[in-house]
Amino acid sequence: MGADNLHDDEIDLRELFAALWRGKWFVALCVCGAVALAALYLHSAERKYTVSYVFQPVASEEAMPNLGGLGGLASLAGVALPSSSSGDFATFKFLLQSEEVAGELMRDESLARRVFEREWDDAQALFRRPEGGALSSQIATVKLLLTGEGPGDYVAPNAARLSEWMKKAIASSTNRDTGFLTLTGESADPALIVDVMAAAAAATDRLLKERYVGSSEQTMGFYQRQLAKARAREHREALAKLIAQEDQKLMLASKGDYFVAEPLTTPSVSLHPTSPKSSLVLALAVVLGGFLGAALVLIRKAARS
Repeated sequence: MGADNLHDDEIDLRELFAALWRGKWFVALCVCGAVALAALYLHSAERKYTVSYVFQPVASEEAMPNLGGLGGLASLAGVALPSSSSGDFATFKFLLQSEEVAGELMRDESLARRVFEREWDDAQALFRRPEGGALSSQIATVKLLLTGEGPGDYVAPNAARLSEWMKKAIASSTNRDTGFLTLTGESADPALIVDVMAAAAAATDRLLKERYVGSSEQTMGFYQRQLAKARAREHREALAKLIAQEDQKLMLASKGDYFVAEPLTTPSVSLHPTSPKSSLVLALAVVLGGFLGAALVLIRKAARS
């Protein structure tokens, strides 16, 4: 009985390959059709380029001196002790795509218009909801029927929307070995991504500089008072080192150069489009076309049987 079943399975497998071989021209036709559709898509698809921008910390990271219980005293006094350069750089990375920085960028009306170009109405000189096609209205109707949620009220471009746009358009990563921060983005308008990256980095660095300068007088005064009270040589040396570091950072901030992060290189744009990937799209078309053709051949064979 087992031998007969094995024999039947072999016959079925032969018939399967025989059916596919008889329908090879149909399968080839499906592959050609899929490749033609992929080529049509590639001809009409929007070409996107990848932008890369690398930043490095301005100050080299130095070990903070051991102050014993001085940190607790500073907290009770309402004074924030300075963080290391790595902490400042982490703050820079966090603020880069925040609403606070986006609010600074929104002050540049020309940049905001470029980001939300589809919503800008030149005739009325204001932002308005972009007109959707018939497909968008049908999608909204289906969403209303399925979820009961209609289209929400239109919100003109603001800091929150620009922040969300930057989080989607720009990715950030930190190299563990070098500590460099790399910003990358992919867009059909690479010049816009470059301008947004540069403006966001400058605004973030400026905000951190203003915060530091605003609190530096209080911090330096606290250090001076603690230095006058200190009796242990270790504490006096540690406080003197902190005062020197703070004075160096204050001088750096007053010079008007980069405070926390500075560009390591100029923004780079890929020479060729990185999306869509033509080879991947065509390979996928061949595979899907072959599967579709083979499936149709086998379905036709089963229907005839």
